[in-house]
Amino acid sequence: MRVGAAERVRAQIEESILSGQLPAGARVIADEYARQMGVSHIPVREALHALAADGWIVHRRHQGAFVRDYDSTALADLFEARTHLEATVAALAAERRTTTQLAELGKILARQAAVDDAGELARINAEFHVALAGCSHNSILTSYVRDLTKQVRFYFLPAARTRRADSLSEHEQIIDAIRRRDSERARKLVLAHITDTSDAVRALTADAAIHTHRNVARNGQG
Repeated sequence: MRVGAAERVRAQIEESILSGQLPAGARVIADEYARQMGVSHIPVREALHALAADGWIVHRRHQGAFVRDYDSTALADLFEARTHLEATVAALAAERRTTTQLAELGKILARQAAVDDAGELARINAEFHVALAGCSHNSILTSYVRDLTKQVRFYFLPAARTRRADSLSEHEQIIDAIRRRDSERARKLVLAHITDTSDAVRALTADAAIHTHRNVARNGQG
């Protein structure tokens, strides 16, 4: 089925946000996307309205469209949900994973080790957690983890490079527990992993928000 212009623009802007090309608090310049994608302003406006409805964009009167800011309450809710959800997922994954799925986790880990770009690290991190959920062989739990992927990418971005080595090591330990079918160890490792990530993200999202607002003000985009 052919994808409409507005949907293509929406997907492009959303990916720019999730990859860090458009950081939290940054202005979304509609003219640039219209020019880059060879479309009129109408599909760009439609795309921005759709992104606003999804919570990625905020419209400021007489200023334009801006990427949502980091929100401490949303961040706390996200990691609280992940803590309860993914601990269960990890325990089930250790019991139910297949050899093929274990190998896939190893491939994702190798890709994670090979990159240094924050946006790509955030994307691969989310991919790892979805693949881990798949090992649980519970379609509902897996869909819940997948539904959180975009939020995980967005909030992990500021900590992606800072947490790179620790995240890689923690993922490796989780895979080892899954390999050994040690469900209790897998559960504890995932709990510790998400807690440590949450602590780092809480600190760095505050710094990232301050830095972004300063840049916006300096560039006259506020």
